[in-house]
Amino acid sequence: MNYVYNFPARVAPVAPVHTVLDVKTVAIVIWLILGWYVYQIASRKRRAIWFKTKRLIISLICYLLAVYILAQQRLPPLEVVCFGALAGLACAWLLVKPPIETRRIPKSIRRKVIARDLTNKGIKWDATKHHIDHVVPFSRGGDNSLRNLRVIEKQQNLRKGRRMPSLIDFLRK
Repeated sequence: MNYVYNFPARVAPVAPVHTVLDVKTVAIVIWLILGWYVYQIASRKRRAIWFKTKRLIISLICYLLAVYILAQQRLPPLEVVCFGALAGLACAWLLVKPPIETRRIPKSIRRKVIARDLTNKGIKWDATKHHIDHVVPFSRGGDNSLRNLRVIEKQQNLRKGRRMPSLIDFLRK
């Protein structure tokens, strides 16, 4: 069998089409989305973040103070740094106590969450069908704030377990 190939006539080269999104724009959009996600998680862990921040600040202040005092005593630099670090950690541990957290959700918060998620939709609360769920799980540092609580079906909550929410979970709202 003989095949006949019909080649098209030479076409003038097409100028490259400039895309609307360049690499910088895509990178900025990705950073904005990631920043928004971090904000969503962090705003639901306010107490834990504040506790760690206070401990860090106290630790740094005590460390710098200890280093200054020990350096005045003409100790070797390695000893100054080591003792300063120990002093900073000890001061932070002694002076900043962790927040007392309880899994128990206060009744006032509970009522507000149920009113927000069910009553406005005309659904009645049924403890056999619904659970009050922490968006950021309590075991992962989530608090009992209105922002972090929601009413969902019992099976959905049990399936979710202690998993952290993904970016898509926040976009679904």
